[in-house]
Amino acid sequence: PPTRYPLLISVLLMCLQQLSGINNAFNYSTVFLKANGMGDGAVATIAVLMNVGNVFITLLSVYMMDRAGRRPLLLASTAGMAASTVLLTAALALPGRSFTPALSVISILLFVGAFGIGLGPVPWLLPAEILPAETRALASSVAASANWLANFVASQAFLVIANALGGFAFVPFGAALALGALWVARVVPETKGKSLEQIQTELAFG
Repeated sequence: PPTRYPLLISVLLMCLQQLSGINNAFNYSTVFLKANGMGDGAVATIAVLMNVGNVFITLLSVYMMDRAGRRPLLLASTAGMAASTVLLTAALALPGRSFTPALSVISILLFVGAFGIGLGPVPWLLPAEILPAETRALASSVAASANWLANFVASQAFLVIANALGGFAFVPFGAALALGALWVARVVPETKGKSLEQIQTELAFG
């Protein structure tokens, strides 16, 4: 059926968005930074920069989507976030070193920035472009529900993962992002400048 494959792509993108660990980075960034010797004032400033920067980068992604395309932004986003988790893991696994405060800040800001350019906005846009009109509303609701479910799972699992892995708590999320980048490169279609009929043909014979 024409809905099944586009719906699967939409659902998996929504799950990848949450299993990237983005909300854990937002929720626990102050803990990471304080553990690496940052003062309360600096941590508060960085938290503001993260949120304000995420808004501006998301606006930039809206501009870029019709120029670079949805798929390249997703690839850059997932690859950039995966690379950022390597830097963040280095900072968390080596606390107290002279370079870890700066590395913590850089890795978190890069992680959030990479999210905002692609994996943040594109999963919400793509269902409207790849799902058939007659089932779009219901299928989009299913995809949105998957997003909230994945958000719940990632949030509840993080403390368990952090207790088990310590400074390597973001390694599973980095692995999910690396696999997600490969999946995006192989499966997710480019929709820029294409009609629904063209997209469905590509999905059918892709």
